[in-house]
Amino acid sequence: MAHKVDEMLGRLKALPRDHELERLESAVLSRIEAGGDAFAGNAVRVQLAVTCGALLLGLAVAQFTGISQMAAIPLHSETVVLSDDSSFAPSVLLEGGT
Repeated sequence: MAHKVDEMLGRLKALPRDHELERLESAVLSRIEAGGDAFAGNAVRVQLAVTCGALLLGLAVAQFTGISQMAAIPLHSETVVLSDDSSFAPSVLLEGGT
């Protein structure tokens, strides 16, 4: 198998070039630079729009799920410290947990 590959590569190397390859890299790089960045000059506006969209989505989710339902749930050991006596922790007592 290795000999076949070597023979094929040798035959390929012996063939004349069908395209000029000397300026290929510079042509490719010039086409890439000509395309430019899609968000060039608009980066701050795009970031602001994404941030506002995330905030609005968070507010909408909070509105539909009901934050008051989440506040009514008492703090338990699984959500605070993962221990059985976490109800005596000062942070739980300050938050009104039991």
